[in-house]
Amino acid sequence: MFDSTPIENMFLLEYLPIAPEGYLRVYLYARMLALHPELGGDMAEVASALRLEEDAVYAAFTYWEQQGLVRRLTDRPPTYELLPVRAEGTTASNPMERDYYAYRDFNASLQALFGAKVIESHEYRLANDWLNVLGYDQDAVLKLVEYGIKTSRSKSPSPVSVFKRVDKLAAAWADKGCRTAGNVAQAIAREEGVTPVAKAVCKRFALRREPTLDELDCVKRWVEEWHFTEAQIIEACEQTTKSRSPSFAYLDAILKSRREDNSGALREELAASLKELDSMQAQPTPDLLRSYAALREAGFEAETVRLAAIQCRRKKKTRFEDVEWMLNRWGEMGLYTREAAEAYLNDMHAKSARVRRLLETCGLERRPKLDDIQLYEGWRAHHGEDVIDYAAECARGMQVPMKYMDKLLEDWRANGIDTVEAARERHEASRAAKSQGGAPGQPRANPALDYQQREYAEEDFGEDFYIDLDKYGEGGEQA
Repeated sequence: MFDSTPIENMFLLEYLPIAPEGYLRVYLYARMLALHPELGGDMAEVASALRLEEDAVYAAFTYWEQQGLVRRLTDRPPTYELLPVRAEGTTASNPMERDYYAYRDFNASLQALFGAKVIESHEYRLANDWLNVLGYDQDAVLKLVEYGIKTSRSKSPSPVSVFKRVDKLAAAWADKGCRTAGNVAQAIAREEGVTPVAKAVCKRFALRREPTLDELDCVKRWVEEWHFTEAQIIEACEQTTKSRSPSFAYLDAILKSRREDNSGALREELAASLKELDSMQAQPTPDLLRSYAALREAGFEAETVRLAAIQCRRKKKTRFEDVEWMLNRWGEMGLYTREAAEAYLNDMHAKSARVRRLLETCGLERRPKLDDIQLYEGWRAHHGEDVIDYAAECARGMQVPMKYMDKLLEDWRANGIDTVEAARERHEASRAAKSQGGAPGQPRANPALDYQQREYAEEDFGEDFYIDLDKYGEGGEQA
């Protein structure tokens, strides 16, 4: 009666704040029994001493077992061993380091979400499966369970009901690549966008209850798959007045009909683009319609798709895959509206015309390529148009004029040359300095022709140097 039971400060700091009151009583009494086993220690005696039910004592030991402070030794009858409370990693033989208690802190955080309601071993195994099988991280699981508690219809949800609901949710989200706390937060945001809409529909139908799971699935389909807004869904509820008992199923049929009407509008839009692409084949196929719908959902206006089809036709590309490729390029540049796309095309046409003139100056007769335009854009960042024109004149007759221009302009940029006069002076000086070996890009002198020539005198061209054919033939000296 007058002895003392020591309790570590770590227990008081880490376990005491979150432990349910009844379980705390069981643990402290068990610590006293460990020092005085003569007082007895079976479950009935503990329950009697603490004025608790035996089931409450069993639940308390289960709780402390999950916390890593108790280890079950036998089942029938149940006996337990108290484990020392130590900081993790203090000794190599620390029981807290055992695999069985690898998730001690995680389990404690789970239990803290439910307060006095104890999580049983089955629920802990489910949570560990979410970690080890489905691949969630610990923070993600805690967010999942917290969301399950928040969305429960009960004011005081039990761990069994919450874990049962969250288990299905965890499996579904894992299939969609949801693994981290950030992923779970995004998924919850989507779900929270569904529940308010479902509640608004229930209120519109004068249903004084929470939406069922099937009704939530309906709303989720309307919002996530069919892309209806809350305003559109509530507005569609007006048509349900034709029915004596409006329901989610009736509203689902209405929205499905509207969605099909939207598909008809998409079909007309796609047909217009296909006509621009190839007037002989303007009938949308199901595959093309799906591809077009994906482009529209990505944010492209119908007129932007049509403009891309016109551009592809000009380039003699008549497949819708070419239109998709062009729109993907435009999407990378943020060109989703027709206005933005036209501005880009006008800019490219102006640059193309400018590069066309440069190519003609270089002596080339061909259409500008995208690489040529990109080179020109790089030159314009450092040189004026007059300097670029002079570089084109210098490149005339070169085997690869555009590359020669690029090399010249890069040399002038590196040497701070920004006027035609300075560029001409450097270019001519460079040609003069390299005239023996041939300047880069210029025709080189043939070294085989660089030999000393023999000099001839007039007497070297005497009669012995040639044969007079008039002396031969009919009447000749040797005829």
